[in-house]
Amino acid sequence: MKPVDLLVIGAGPAGLAAALTAADCGLSVVVVDENPQPGGQIYRQLSDNPLRDCEAILGADYFAGAPLLQRFATSGIDYLPRTSVWQIAGDNTAYFSGTSSNGPTAPLKARFIVLATGAQERPLPLAGWTTPGAMTVGAAQILLKTAGLLPPRDVVLVGSGPLLYHFAEQVFQAGGTIQALIDTTRAIDKFKALRHGPNALRSPRLLWRGVKLLAALRRQRLNRIVGASDIAIVGESQVSAIEFRVGGKTHRLSTSSVLLHAGLIPQTNFSSALGCEHYWNSQQFSWQVKCNDWFESTRAGLFVAGDGGRIMGAEAAELSGRIAALEIACQGEKISAAERDAQARPLRQAWQRLLAARPLLDTLYPPPAECFSPKDEAIVCRCESVTASQIRSAARLGAPGPNQVKALTRAGMGACQGRMCACVTAALVAETSGQPIDQVGMLRSRYPVKPVTLEEIAGSVPAACGAIGHPR
Repeated sequence: MKPVDLLVIGAGPAGLAAALTAADCGLSVVVVDENPQPGGQIYRQLSDNPLRDCEAILGADYFAGAPLLQRFATSGIDYLPRTSVWQIAGDNTAYFSGTSSNGPTAPLKARFIVLATGAQERPLPLAGWTTPGAMTVGAAQILLKTAGLLPPRDVVLVGSGPLLYHFAEQVFQAGGTIQALIDTTRAIDKFKALRHGPNALRSPRLLWRGVKLLAALRRQRLNRIVGASDIAIVGESQVSAIEFRVGGKTHRLSTSSVLLHAGLIPQTNFSSALGCEHYWNSQQFSWQVKCNDWFESTRAGLFVAGDGGRIMGAEAAELSGRIAALEIACQGEKISAAERDAQARPLRQAWQRLLAARPLLDTLYPPPAECFSPKDEAIVCRCESVTASQIRSAARLGAPGPNQVKALTRAGMGACQGRMCACVTAALVAETSGQPIDQVGMLRSRYPVKPVTLEEIAGSVPAACGAIGHPR
């Protein structure tokens, strides 16, 4: 494949918007995505959803992506589905795993790159969260969108965040049932959120959606339990119950299925492997890529749009992709700085309005305590079966951060490359050492950032060997 102006990694709202805007400006564009269809998590399987009445079940927000997907489908932009990028060399040559419709994908050199890899669910390492029958709300939502599968009728939803309630409404609309929704939000969180209310009024449509959602769940008589703590999943070979405390009393619900959610965090593995500078966002309790006003990272020519940079939601993510593409077109000498600024001005204003409600949501739905201080017996690194107790022991032995803990315990050394344990590991080191988490630091990601076979690596030789400095 010949060199291109722009490589977009991820085909969610931010990636598709960036690709379309760049193509409209005259840039050559290639979009790479791991999924079989474009849309990302929010617009997953929109073009051929298996649900009979999917609009009523999944909601208007789901179908808001239809115009974007239709534009992309007719744009003629090169699109590589079912394809992962496992390395980007210093000269912006990308190496792929997976097979496109035309066979194995050859390495590709791009002048500019947009990372639009989106968010991931924040790990919630409860005791028993690796027991069969326990999974995340996001995973259950993928099953609903792609296969029309509902959770068991005795399912219990646990954690915090808007997605917890949004998925509950989708289950009810699809004819399913929910035994209980256990929310870790505390009364103090609601009180703290009040101060962000006036600013959140700049985004009235988002607030109105939340009000309607809660009203709909009340009509469904959802068993909602608020202020839960000390949560543990019970079961040996299968989930059998969940235990928690509310108001000083311990409660137990028998169940065969527990769905966990603790909010979203940016996927930073790729930006970390690329050497981008990151910072700790204390409002969203996550590591984020340091970017300028045009979403360009500290690595020149590399842009991070959408929730992969900071959690912002689908509408704001789409706008960020368009803004980033305008700067790329300007640097690529396709439009002038004046044209860039004129086109970006209304997009930036709309983007800022959409973010106005973010501090309210972040304060109202903080991560549960178990995200930062899980019980000793809880498994933190699922790939290598490393417990919270082992990580605390490594920190007491003098490991100053997650990279040193990785060397001592293998936490973060598994197939997921730390996606499921890095943030919890850093929090445990900070807790044990008494240091702020931003001083503890983040886990440094290494190539390959996604699992790749030796055959696929060999298919990139000699190009890959030369790129990483190995002898041919």
